[in-house]
This record gives sequence, structure tokens and C-alpha cells, in this order.
Amino acid sequence: MTTIADTMQILHVDDEPGFAEMTASFLEREDERLVVQTATSAAAGVETLAEDDIECIVSDYDMPEQNGIQFLKAVREQDESLPFILFTGKGSEEIASDAISAGVTDYLQKGSGTDQYAVLANRITNAVESQRVKRDRNRQLDAIETAQEGISILDEDGQFIFVNEAYADLYGYDPAEMRGEHWELLYREEDIPRIYEDIVPTVDENGYWTGTTTGLRADGSTFTEDHVLARTDRGELVCTVRNISDQRNGEQELTRIKRAMDEAPIGITITGPEQEDTPITYANRRFLELTGYTESAVRGRNCRFLQGEETESEPVDAMRAAIETDEPVSVELRNYRKDGTMFWNQVTIAPVRDDDGTVVNYVGFQQDVTERKEHEHRLKALSESVQDLLRADTREEVAEIGVETARTVLGLEANTIHLYNEDERTLEPAAASDAIYELIDDLPTFTPGDSIAWRVFESGDALAVDDVHADPDIYNPDTLIKSELFLPLGEYGILLAGSKTAAAFDQRDVVLGEILAGHVTSALTQVEGTEELRDREQDLKQHNDRLEAFTSVVSHDLRNPLNVAQGRLQLAREQCESEHLAAVERAHERMDTLLTDLLTLAQDGKTVTDREPVALASLVENCWATVATAGATLVTDIDRTVSANQSRLKQLFENLVRNAVEHGGADVTVTVGELNGGFYVADDGPGISEDDREAVFKAGYSTSAEGTGFGLSIARQVAEAHGWEISVRDSADGGARFEITGVSFCDG
Repeated sequence: MTTIADTMQILHVDDEPGFAEMTASFLEREDERLVVQTATSAAAGVETLAEDDIECIVSDYDMPEQNGIQFLKAVREQDESLPFILFTGKGSEEIASDAISAGVTDYLQKGSGTDQYAVLANRITNAVESQRVKRDRNRQLDAIETAQEGISILDEDGQFIFVNEAYADLYGYDPAEMRGEHWELLYREEDIPRIYEDIVPTVDENGYWTGTTTGLRADGSTFTEDHVLARTDRGELVCTVRNISDQRNGEQELTRIKRAMDEAPIGITITGPEQEDTPITYANRRFLELTGYTESAVRGRNCRFLQGEETESEPVDAMRAAIETDEPVSVELRNYRKDGTMFWNQVTIAPVRDDDGTVVNYVGFQQDVTERKEHEHRLKALSESVQDLLRADTREEVAEIGVETARTVLGLEANTIHLYNEDERTLEPAAASDAIYELIDDLPTFTPGDSIAWRVFESGDALAVDDVHADPDIYNPDTLIKSELFLPLGEYGILLAGSKTAAAFDQRDVVLGEILAGHVTSALTQVEGTEELRDREQDLKQHNDRLEAFTSVVSHDLRNPLNVAQGRLQLAREQCESEHLAAVERAHERMDTLLTDLLTLAQDGKTVTDREPVALASLVENCWATVATAGATLVTDIDRTVSANQSRLKQLFENLVRNAVEHGGADVTVTVGELNGGFYVADDGPGISEDDREAVFKAGYSTSAEGTGFGLSIARQVAEAHGWEISVRDSADGGARFEITGVSFCDG
């Protein structure tokens, strides 16, 4: 219900009476606080200003006798700050420029349709509320200005933004000289460290400091000053100073201090410790506004009357303990206003001592920090929600948790999450709160270009829309939803929140919503990765199962018949002589070699474990002794040690040596030597053509009737399992040279 104090008296001046009355009707319908009077000429408008308390003028430009600019100038001669909005069909830049020069508050061009009145109503209320704030601020500053107590206000950097005459007179300056100067101007160089090291930290910790300091006047003289400092919730520092070098009448001093505290922008109370239960003896205007009580209702009561059901005991105990030991204290606790509403109160209490050090009063400062505490609570709850989101196994589960978190933590009662379907190129509903169905019957599926939701999804930027019906991309023009919040979830989708109220979502909702959207996006990314990992694990299991079946066939089902055939061959030789038996034996040996190579390729892993230092020269010589080399010659031109799996590295050298003998002939020379970052195995055989150099490493490839085609494939597998690379090129003697690089030697 709108009270008289809430109403705004508006004067609309337009020479068209019908338009003026229509505009008044629309404005009062747009905002019930607006009470609009009309006038059909500038002269009539001036008369109305003289008779009524008008808070804002809306005027046409093109009027007879006096136009809107001339009317504005006449108003400004009487009142320099009264909000004046030029609402005109004339839209030239020259008129706008003249209006600005004459001191117009706002300039709005008439348009077609009724939407313009919502804009005009918003401009009017903004202008009036801004003027009211300025007026209240000026009233406070005027009261401070007339106080004989020296009062100043400093910004967060310690520079004066306001000083009253009394304050400037104490130090021998004009107020204008002090504005913009740092407080260090008023203190001797030797006194400044104490202020930085003692007084400023105390104010930062407790919000308050009182004591004596030595002030420095412009002429270089000094005086002892009683000094009170208090930090406002905007970070400003209110400084009250009085010269106690020559003590004045106590009653006058108390009156002036009270006057200054009455206008302070934070709640202040004074309690009397010498009276039973330490009752309130003074409460300033801000304290009464904060709590909703009258002065008579709080005077004589202990401050605990503000406590209630959810007030925690810890901060109360901390205040009690500080009072018992006469120490300052600052706490945050839940308090309750007269109407029963809870608010978070930052309370700072400090003892006030007399000249003997005896505590004669306690001064308390109260600030409403509910907004900050709620913001902190939501941030903490959002942080905790991450764990639940990251434990989710599916996209749908992430969406359900995201919707519930948006409802319980951010207060977005009606919200949904739509996830992107890549195959269909649609945003499909995945989860929704119950309250959303009070606004819509069925959750839509969005397609490209059909909605604000799709536009925001593509842009990737969060958006709060105050009036969805004014947006050309509205999905359903008949929707009950008036305002919406759109929060993209990266490439995965979008979180939507709606309200029946226009402009229901502010910047705080956007910021907290983006934090939640980031958490949901991270959880969806993890789910996507987990699903991919599951698929890879399943593929690997199937591959391993096939590999296990293959090795079983090779090692048992094929090896056993081969062993039987070899045994039967031996028996046949004992019973008869035949030239065919030698050919059968060679076939058996080739089959055995093929089976061994196949098992080596299938069973050995793709990575190497159990590494140890291996001396290459001795390993190569051992390999040479186990390979049938006939009349071939080995040259070892390397004396290095490498970290490797000795058994696997032995396979590499045996296969490279065997390949050199098979293709280079019985008298081939094989050289093992060092190169930059590795080693090589070279021969002086026929070499490998450039076209075949990649193919030779493929399993089954061979140009020799004696070879299996697996030797060089095994060599590559061993190299890659160690993290090395193997390649082939021509040797210095025209043969083949296999180079193994990426090797780290153990011996430096």
C-alpha cells in the first residue's frame, strides 16, 4: 500500500489538454506513487509551482508564449535542482543541446504507442528518488555544517571530501582549502606514525576510535584535541574534533556532540555502566531507523531487546566478556526490528573513560550488513554445491542438481535447465523446478533463431531481461512471464529463470547466476569426459578380450599341433629316409618363428616398466651370440648406458641384427654406434629403398623368403614402448641404417 510519504507530486505542462490528461492517467497507472497535476502553459505551470510542493516537472517544448526551454530557464531561476524532464515531439540536436545548457534533468522524445509512458514513469521516479537522496544528504551536511563541533568526512584514501566551518577554523584554514587534502596536513611529522600504526588499524578492526591527538594549525601552532573516528558502511571516515586545550562548559560540549552523532550515517548508542543492566541512555536517528523503534521505546533498555530466536550465543558472549573486562569488541549477530524482521547487525562497542581511566560509558555502533551476509551465505552455498555437481554421473543428474541449487541458494524459484542436443540442434528441457509450471504449461524445446534463449545460448553472455514482451525474440508472446534471467552453460545448454514481476532480476542475480552456471558447466564437462572414458575402457576391455583369445589360440591351439607335427617328423626319420623330410622340418621351424613373433607383438605392452641401467655394448654382443649370424661381422662403436627394460631392448637388437643378416647376406658387417640423442644399427647390405622405408615397420611386411615380416614391427614396438622413435635411412656403406632417437643416457 502506497503511503503519503511515498507519493511523488508531478507537474505535466503541455498546451494540448487532452494529451496532458492522457499522459497523467498513464503515468499514475504505471506507478501508483505518481500523483500528476497538469497545466496547459508555462505561465500556469509557474503558478502551480508557487502553490504546490512539486517534486518533478514534465514539459512539452513547442508551446505558445513560452516554449519548454524558456519555461525551464524560468524554473531554474527559482530552483536550481528541481527535476525537469523535457518530453517533446521535437527531436533536433539543437533543442537537446539548449535543454542541457539550461539545466534540464532528462530529455525524452515522444513516440507512438503506450510503452513510452513506462519509460517516462521510470525516468521520473529515478529523478525524484535521486533528488530526495541529495536533499537528505544535504540536510545532514547542513546540520553538520551548523554544528560548532569540528566535523569532517574523509574518503577511503584519507582525503577530505567535507569539512564544516568549525573544523576548518580549528586548524586555521578555509573549508575549500582542505577539501582534497590528506589528513597528514593536520599533524606533525613525528605524530603521523602513531596514527598509521595505532589509530587507523583500530578503526579498521573495530569501526571506531576515540582518544586525544595533537592537531597542527596552518600557522604551525598546536593544540590538544579530543578525537572521535568512525567508519561508515561506505568506507568513509567521519571525524569529530574538539579543542580541549581550554575545556568548555560540559553541557554545551555534550549538546554539540549529540548533534553531530544524531546526523551520523551509522547507528550510535550510549549506555551507562553505572546503572543496573547497562541501559541505553542515548540512541541516534540512524539507530532508530535501523531498528524501527522510537527513542522513548529504547531509552532505559539493554540492547539485548534486539535479540531473538536465531541470535547465536557466541557473539553475545563475546560482547559480554569485553564489557566485563572494559575492552572494545566488534561482532556480527542476528538482531530483530520492531516489526519482527531479522537483520544482520555489525556491532562495535568501545568503552569511554574519564581522565582517571574509569569507564563512564560504552559507545556502540550498529551497521546493517544483511545484504553482505546473505551474499556471503550464497557464495558459500554455491561453493558447497560444486561437490554435489561433480559427483553426478549423468547430464540429467547435473541438470537436476543445478535447478535445485538455483532454487534454494539463489532464490530462483521458477527455473529450468535446457541441454543442447547436437544431433537435432535443439535446446531440450532436462530439469525444472515445480514453480515453473505455475508460469507455463509445457516446457518448450528451442530451435535456432526462435527465442531469446537461443540468442543468449549462441552469444554465451548472461542476460537479465526486464520486460520479455518488449524483446522481438520472445518465444511466446502470450506468456505470463514478464522478466527472465538467461545463464548460458557453455556449449552444453542454458539455465533459465522467470518471474511474473517486471525487472525481477538485478546485477547481483546475474553475478551469482554466472557462478552457478560455471559450476554446472564444469560438471557437464566432467560427465562428458567420464562417459568418453567409460567408452574407451569398454573398447579396451573388448580389445584385451580379443587379444587374450588370440594369444590363447596361438600359444595353445596352434603351438600344440606344431609340437605334435615336429614329434611325428622325428619318428618318421627313424623309420625311413626321404628328401621331403628336410623341407618339412624347415616349414616347422618357420611356423615356430612366426608363432613366436606373433606372441611377442600381441603380449608385450605399449609402455615399458621395470627399467634399469643397461650397457649397450655388452647387450649387443649377447644378442649377437644368440642370433644365427654365420660369417657376419659385428662392430660396436658405442660405450653408453641407457635406462631401459633389458629384456625388451634385447628384442629390439636381436630383430635388427636378424634383419641385417637376412637381407645383407652371410658376410654382412653390422655396426652399432652412437648418434646425437640415441644410437643406430647399420649394415653394408643392399639397403632399403626410400619408398619402402615406412612399410618395413608394418607387421607381416617382408621382402625375404626367410623372414616373417614381424621383426621390424617388433623393433618399432619396443622403441615406442620406451618413448623413443625409430627410423631408417641409408648407411655410409650404402646399406640400411636404423636410428633410435629420443634416448636419455644414464651416464651423462
